[in-house]
Amino acid sequence: MNNLALVVKNLTYSYDKEKDVVNDVSLTIKRGSYVSIIGHNGSGKSTFAKLIAGLLEPQAGEIYIFDLLLNDKNLATIRRDLGIVFQNPDNQFIGSSVRDDIAFGLENRQVPSDQMDGIIEHFAREVNMSAFLDKEPTNLSGGQKQRVAIAGVLALNPKIVILDEATAMLDPRGKREIGEIVKRMKLDNPDLTVISITHDIEETLGSDEIVVFNAGKIILQGAPSQVYKNAEVLHAISLDLPFIYRLKEALEKEGLTAKSHDLESLAGELWQ
Repeated sequence: MNNLALVVKNLTYSYDKEKDVVNDVSLTIKRGSYVSIIGHNGSGKSTFAKLIAGLLEPQAGEIYIFDLLLNDKNLATIRRDLGIVFQNPDNQFIGSSVRDDIAFGLENRQVPSDQMDGIIEHFAREVNMSAFLDKEPTNLSGGQKQRVAIAGVLALNPKIVILDEATAMLDPRGKREIGEIVKRMKLDNPDLTVISITHDIEETLGSDEIVVFNAGKIILQGAPSQVYKNAEVLHAISLDLPFIYRLKEALEKEGLTAKSHDLESLAGELWQ
């Protein structure tokens, strides 16, 4: 079995045909990995996400998802393996209740009704929304809405989940809640591939790999420890190091050391 979930070859896309938003990008992502794609607005990362999700058609290059070329012929098949959580959860709600909203995708997949309730309740429980199943989505907080959106995606049993700026509209507590859910769903399903598109470098902690976009190109790629060592490159495009790494550097300058898990615990407490 090929261990690659995504293969992108020389991908190019432009909205106005004068400036490439995604410029000759090639990338591979391993099956079961958690990859963060980071960059500021205009860097090309969100357009890249739409391309690999089949929402935009490449003007050059190829996209393979589990060895299958993404094109009009294969799009429906590939989309069954993809789940997407967008920045604004209000744009994803269809049903008049949380239960109806999680059910929507299952109904489209023609899941038997005698199985549907169990699936809905299971994934509502996974995202801590069991008590809200009969509530109207409009009455939920931003973080709660995103949890419902994630439950709806996970209920369809995707092989790849794309989080497209899924925490951008949330407060620190909401971001932390979504981060915990992502960690848990990876633990529950190690074969699940997660691709997180973000401009917040704090959200890259815990990734297997980070891909840094700038001006339509990949300028850095590697494990978090490797990417964070390139502080000058990150600063040049107005990205800072995560808080715990800045804290670690400050402690080391004072001749002090701290274990990584202690720093992560401290960071979690500060961001609550």
